[in-house]
Amino acid sequence: MKPRHDHSSRYFVLSEYEVLSLVICVVLDVSEYVFAILLVPIVGDFLDVIGIIACFAMFRLIGIVSLFELVPGVDIFPIFILTWLIWYLVKKRKELI
Repeated sequence: MKPRHDHSSRYFVLSEYEVLSLVICVVLDVSEYVFAILLVPIVGDFLDVIGIIACFAMFRLIGIVSLFELVPGVDIFPIFILTWLIWYLVKKRKELI
C-alpha cells in the first residue's frame, strides 16, 4: 500500500486578500468590455495605467505582466486576471516548497 500524502484539502480555498485582489482584477478587466467609452484610446489607457499601478501594488514584481495591457489590440485578453492567476500560482508554489 502506498503512503498517502495529505496536502490539506483538495478544495480551492482563498484568503481574504486573494479574493479582494481577484475582485479588483475582474472589475478592471470586465469594465473594459462593459463601458464602450473605455475603448477610446486616451480614456481606456487611463484605466489601464490605474490597473497597472494596482497590479504593481498588489503583486510587486509579478505586476510586470500587466504591462501587456498597454499593447494595442491586447485588450481582448483578461490581462489583469491572468496577472492575478500567475501571482497566485507562484505564491502557492512557494508555499509548497
